[in-house]
Amino acid sequence: MEKTRAALTIRDATRADARAIAEIHVAAWRAAYRGLIPDDYLASLTVDQRSERWAKAIARPGPAKLALAEVEGQIAGFCSFGPTRDEAPSDVAEIYSLNVSPDRWRQGAGRALCEHALREAATREYTVLTLWVLKGNEPARSFYERLGYAPDGAVKTDTALVGSPLHDMRYRKVIG
Repeated sequence: MEKTRAALTIRDATRADARAIAEIHVAAWRAAYRGLIPDDYLASLTVDQRSERWAKAIARPGPAKLALAEVEGQIAGFCSFGPTRDEAPSDVAEIYSLNVSPDRWRQGAGRALCEHALREAATREYTVLTLWVLKGNEPARSFYERLGYAPDGAVKTDTALVGSPLHDMRYRKVIG
């Protein structure tokens, strides 16, 4: 018997989606970052706090976009993207965050969201799409490499988010 994949659609987020986005955000971080980010920080994440943050982000006008992947009418993941935050306005776009519900991992939502962000960036005449990933997050790094992203040598260390150093590396993909 052949396994069929459920229909996946991509759409823009609305304020009404903020809670579902927050639920995915918290669940995805707790699953993906266990062992990479301190457990006490992951345990402190709350859906209410993230929901408020996402509602504000959705309502804020500007060039950043927030897209959702839905499977059978249920939100499976989200991707926020827009102009790079790393340099002056340029031809570089950035994926700010990509999170998929852990029960929907490896079902195509992350790939579809990344492809959507790439198409949107191309439509806006960006020539490069970048993203930051934790250096120790091997599954995410492998995922982005399968999509054609590669490390570009840029690194940064964030000590403010969780109180201990987080080492990020930037990945880059030429649009074209």
